Amino acid sequence: MTTDPPTATEPTDSPAPLGRTARRLGGKAFPLYCSMLAGTAGSMVTVGVIGNVATADLAAYALLITVFNPLLMVVQGALRGSMPFIAENEDDPAALVPVVRDSTWLALLMGGAGGVLLGLAPLWARAIGVAGPTLAALGVLPAVLAGLAVVTSTLKTSVTVLLIGLGRNRSVMLLSLANTGVAVTLTPLLVLGAGPVPGLGLTGAALALFADGCVMAALFLYVSRRRTVLRGHRMGLGAPAWAGIVRIARVGLPTGATLLIKFGALSLLGLVVARIGTEQAAAHQVLVVLANLLFLPAIAVGQSSIPFTARAARQGSVAGVRRPVAAGYLVAVPAVAAGLVLVWALAGPVVGLFTPDPAVRGAAIALLPVLAAVVVADAVQSLPGMGLLGLKQARYSMYTFAVCYGLLCLAAVPAAALGGLAGVWTAYAVANAGLIVGQASAFRRRSALL
Repeated sequence: MTTDPPTATEPTDSPAPLGRTARRLGGKAFPLYCSMLAGTAGSMVTVGVIGNVATADLAAYALLITVFNPLLMVVQGALRGSMPFIAENEDDPAALVPVVRDSTWLALLMGGAGGVLLGLAPLWARAIGVAGPTLAALGVLPAVLAGLAVVTSTLKTSVTVLLIGLGRNRSVMLLSLANTGVAVTLTPLLVLGAGPVPGLGLTGAALALFADGCVMAALFLYVSRRRTVLRGHRMGLGAPAWAGIVRIARVGLPTGATLLIKFGALSLLGLVVARIGTEQAAAHQVLVVLANLLFLPAIAVGQSSIPFTARAARQGSVAGVRRPVAAGYLVAVPAVAAGLVLVWALAGPVVGLFTPDPAVRGAAIALLPVLAAVVVADAVQSLPGMGLLGLKQARYSMYTFAVCYGLLCLAAVPAAALGGLAGVWTAYAVANAGLIVGQASAFRRRSALL
C-alpha cells in the first residue's frame, strides 16, 4: 500500500503563495474526492442488488440505512474534532499516539451507542407504525448485524480521519477503492447467492455490510499502524483517558451536531414536498441526489484544508490560517461549477438516469438554476466552516446552521404553499446564502484572534 510523502510545514511568517497552496490543496483533495465517488458507487450497487430481491426487503433495508447513515455522519463529524490535534502532532509520534487512542475510544463509544439503537430497530420500528410487510422482512438478525456494522464503520472512520489529518489522502483513496471492491463482491454473493451459496436477501445485505466493515477496519488499522509515522510505536487501546476523549469531543461534537441539523432539516423538506404531490416528491429526490454528487468536491477540498489550517493556527499565523480557505475557493468552486455546467448541458440524459417519468424529468430540469444556486452557496459556506474546525471553533458553525436551517424549517410549509417545489428549493438556496454570511463572518473573527 503506497502512502503520500510527508507534508512540509510552511514558515510562520511567510505562508505559501495562494497559487501554490491551491495546487497542493487540489492534489490532496482529488484522491479524497475519488474515494467519495467510490463509496457512492458501492452504495448504489447495494441498493440495486437488494431491490431485485423483494420490495419488502428493499423497504426494510431503506429503514436501516435511514438510521445507519445519519448515525455514521454524526460520528464522522465528531471524529473530525481530532484532525487539528493530529495535524499539530504529525511530526511527533509520541504525542500523536494518545490523540489516536482517544479518537479510537470516542469512535467505539459513539459507535456502540449507535449500534445498540440500530440493533433495536424491530422494536422502535413497530412502535412508530412501520408497515407489517416491512417489519416481517426486517427481523432481528439483520438489525443486529447492521448494529455491529455501525461499530466497525465508526472504527474505520476514525482511521480515515487520522489518515486525512496526516495528509495521506492517496492512501484513503486506495483503501476506499478496495472497500468498494469488497462491497460490490460480497453484497451480490450474499444477497442473491451463487452456486452452492444460497441467497440470504436482507440478512445477506446486513451480513455483507458487517463483513465489509470488519475487513476494511482491519485493513485501515494496518495501514495506519504500519505505513505512517506511528510505525514502531505501541498502540494498545488501554483504559479510556476521559480528559483526552472530552477534548476531542468538545471540538468535534459541534460538527456532528451541525450535520445532524443539516440532514434533519433536509428530511423535513422531503416530508413537506411529499405533501405537494407524487411527481414533485420524486423530482425533489432527484434534485437531492444531484446536489449531493455535485457537492462532493467541496467536501473533499474542505476536509483536505483542515490540516493546513491547524498547522498555521499552531504557529499563530493569521495569514497562514486564512490562506487554505482562500485557496479552497480557487479549487472547489470551479470544480462544482464545472459539474453544474455538465449537468445543465446533459440535463435530459442525466435526469433520465433517475426516472423515466416525463413529468418528473420536466420538474427536475426546470429547477436546475435553483439547484445551481443551492450547490454553489453550499460549497462557498463549507470552506470557512472547515476553517473553523481547523481552529477548533466548530461550535460557531453549529450556531450558524441552527439559525439558518431553523428558519428554513419554519419557512418550508409557507414556501411550499406559495411556490410548490420551486418555493421550497428557493428557500433552501436563501438559507445557504445565510450560511455564507454566518460562516465567513465567524471564521474571520475567530482567525483574527490568533
